[in-house]
Amino acid sequence: MRKKKDPYWGESLQRLPWDNNKAVTDSEQLISSTIKEWYEEKHRKVSLDEIELTNNIPIRRRPYCSSVSFIKRGHYGDGIQRYSCKDRQRSFNPLTNTIFEDKKYRYLNGSKYLIHLFEFHSLRTSARDNRNAESTGKYWLIKVFTVLRDVQNDVMLEGNIYLDEMYFSVVKSKIQTKDSKQLRGISRNKIGVAVAFDNNGHYLLIVEYTSKPSDKSTWNALGKHIKPGSHLIHDGERSHGILIRNLELSSEVYSTEETKGLTDAENPLHPINHIHYLSKRFMREHGGFNRDDLQDWMNLIWFILSEPKNRYEKVRMFIDLAVSSPAKVKYREVMSKKPNK
Repeated sequence: MRKKKDPYWGESLQRLPWDNNKAVTDSEQLISSTIKEWYEEKHRKVSLDEIELTNNIPIRRRPYCSSVSFIKRGHYGDGIQRYSCKDRQRSFNPLTNTIFEDKKYRYLNGSKYLIHLFEFHSLRTSARDNRNAESTGKYWLIKVFTVLRDVQNDVMLEGNIYLDEMYFSVVKSKIQTKDSKQLRGISRNKIGVAVAFDNNGHYLLIVEYTSKPSDKSTWNALGKHIKPGSHLIHDGERSHGILIRNLELSSEVYSTEETKGLTDAENPLHPINHIHYLSKRFMREHGGFNRDDLQDWMNLIWFILSEPKNRYEKVRMFIDLAVSSPAKVKYREVMSKKPNK
């Protein structure tokens, strides 16, 4: 079945009614040039910088079967290096089986979205600034989650370590009540997240999937991420004791009663409280998030908070991570699912 031509794009762009009219007005010329600018932005050619960046990606194995048996075999029409199996049955390029495989969503469009995301923009404001549909932002968010899924696995905190929990509300449909009133404080209507960082600039945000931290949930979340013999600065939460005992940590406690009413400058736990503030501020920009994806959101916040601080360096770091992590995300597969918030 032949694709219908868009009445505003494609070949019709070359036949705007005033293009060949010498008596064109300034306003008509402005409209014409604006439409052409939009078209070229959405249907741009691969730049020489993109081609060079892509062709310089080291290829160590085939993306489909991880075999190291492959050869170079010329270039594609856009200049991207072509590789193939030695029997030439299947070709691939450096971006095959990565989130950048689709030509429409390569570095330029992705970088624009990533810069906004790393600046704490919401999907709505990012879509508006990039002239994209919000669905495009959601699709890119899923791509980002996929790349960052295991990003905190190897984090190890040491030295002076600040630790405290923060909480997010469950969705309205799961709120529990007693005598027709919502449960108050840290209750079953909350989801706990263990937040920690050390004086070396390393962060950790792990969802405990429980409303009240327990020895089991705290140990499962943090046990493998804290170096034995470190110094723990915390609020005296009972479940922190298992970390202190098992990892032989020294402990510095500032209870809620002690810190209540203190200014930020006076509060010894302000550094960890500030991370809570930034995290919750970011999540408020994405208020309708799916609670099943909460750990993915925490991975994203971890990446934003971690070095490098420069947003352009961070985008480059993300691209390097993405192209070295085989993970293809198909639009129809991920966008056709109805989320359970």
